[in-house]
Amino acid sequence: MAAALDGRAFPERRLREWILLKAITRDEPWSAAELTSASDWCQRTAAQSLNSCEALSLLATDARTRRVRNAAAERLRRRTAV
Repeated sequence: MAAALDGRAFPERRLREWILLKAITRDEPWSAAELTSASDWCQRTAAQSLNSCEALSLLATDARTRRVRNAAAERLRRRTAV
């Protein structure tokens, strides 16, 4: 797939972000720098759908937008309240 997207910036970036989200979901190695530098779309998707406390904590403190920081913090609060 990566070869088919070679030279096309947006699809290449989106593929990298999907791979990042998949790695976090599967509890595979991922980098905090990669998540904090990801697009707003990727960070919003992560805050809304991931169950990783590590990723949500990172987004709650270091996400680019207040919307993502609040969403991640709220998900963490709901997880600890249960």
